[in-house]
Amino acid sequence: MLPAQNRLRRRQDFANVYARGDRYRGQYLRLRVYDTGNLEFASQIGIVISKKISKSAVIRNRIKRQLRAIFRQLLSQLKQGLQIVVTVSTLEGSPSYGQLQDDLTKLSIKAQVLHGS
Repeated sequence: MLPAQNRLRRRQDFANVYARGDRYRGQYLRLRVYDTGNLEFASQIGIVISKKISKSAVIRNRIKRQLRAIFRQLLSQLKQGLQIVVTVSTLEGSPSYGQLQDDLTKLSIKAQVLHGS
């Protein structure tokens, strides 16, 4: 579980990120990043996986748990004041934890959301 301050929850916040955020696409994931400009607040993360991707709630929840675990490792490296929405675009070939981690890390570097990137 991500800490409460790092969770993106409100519908309005998701809509704001979708409307104003920059888009990045990886092999399995899509990343939308909105810089609020407020460096006092911790970055917030939301994870979206549609029923179109998998009808099975077990699979959708497993992917969300894996993505939260990956983000927990990256929290200390994330820049402040960002709102990030990760959308799972495909599960073709049933990606492993390592493949999701590689994809998310590459997208984070491309989006420059990590310190030093």
